[in-house]
Amino acid sequence: MRHFIVGAKRVQSEDLEEDLKEKNSQFANLLADKLSDELVGRLSELAENKIGQLTFHFAVRKLGVFDEDARSFTAYIVKTKIRDKRNRDVSHKQLPGEKPDPKYLHVEYRVLLRAVALALRLMKRIDRHVIGPAAPFLWKGARKRRYDFLSPPHAGYMLVPYLNLTPDERAQIVQRELAEKRITLTEEPTRINGHPTTVLACKQWGVIVLGNTLLALDRYPLISLGDISTPDQETIS
Repeated sequence: MRHFIVGAKRVQSEDLEEDLKEKNSQFANLLADKLSDELVGRLSELAENKIGQLTFHFAVRKLGVFDEDARSFTAYIVKTKIRDKRNRDVSHKQLPGEKPDPKYLHVEYRVLLRAVALALRLMKRIDRHVIGPAAPFLWKGARKRRYDFLSPPHAGYMLVPYLNLTPDERAQIVQRELAEKRITLTEEPTRINGHPTTVLACKQWGVIVLGNTLLALDRYPLISLGDISTPDQETIS
């Protein structure tokens, strides 16, 4: 939406009459309005107090947390007339009464921007509760791809829990999950410099404990460990 708003302004001049004839400007404004209506509809749906649908109300009822955040989001959608705009001009259209309001109901860009920010913040809090310490790292990876048209947002955000993380990120995740007692390390058989032994490992994130160090392997989840050598030899076979 911001892309088309900027595109429309880029081709504007000081001559209003000429601007009204400019097809590129008209096209960009039409698409910006269409995306604005899409946001109005999606945000309104998220704010519905319905059970059995993909709404914040249903999510917090299932999880038993963030009820106040969901209420605040719904209150904002109602207060700023985003829901009224949806019901009157976008979808779920309500039939006008005997004296329909002739005024055009406009929702400012800054209002939509704040509503989206509130929705994203609550989504991230829910993911942090469900997924755990990995959620902020996964969201960071997903946000990097948000302008990649080869990765549509709908599919991209559905894949958030399955994004590939770097070794350093996984080591930090294991450290935080251990602190929150979300995981326990398991003993895995291996050989160090040819001698059979066991090491503590988190198989889910492919991280092993060597001394006082958390070492994340190149690939995860961990299936089995090969031989481990001292630094003057191979690192891991």
